[in-house]
Amino acid sequence: MSDARRTFTIEEANALVPQVRAVLLQLAVEQRRLDTAHAEMHRQIESNGNPTAAAEGSRRETEVGQIREGMRTLLVHLSGLGVELRDVEMGLIDFPAERDGAQIWLCWRLSDPQVAFWHGTDEGYTSRKPW
Repeated sequence: MSDARRTFTIEEANALVPQVRAVLLQLAVEQRRLDTAHAEMHRQIESNGNPTAAAEGSRRETEVGQIREGMRTLLVHLSGLGVELRDVEMGLIDFPAERDGAQIWLCWRLSDPQVAFWHGTDEGYTSRKPW
């Protein structure tokens, strides 16, 4: 973690949770859309020369690219907020912070009502402790 990086108080992190939650939920929706479009694209492409299926496969390929680009935009937005996405499926986010003069991560996941845990920068989710 760089010294120049913004650090959050637990209050600041909790104030940002609704926005982070909204982005994570949109990422989950987009992931489902991507999975569906990707599977359909492959089904159409593998249809052995059917011109209609080939055109549909090409359309789905474009759709997959657009969904991926939208997801990249959401990820850049999270990064711009100053948080670290650790696990998209779990909705695991770390907020850079300080505790007793040491750099730490405030740890939050989508199923948590608020930020209430932390861990050292050399530790992970399984080492999180109550604030």
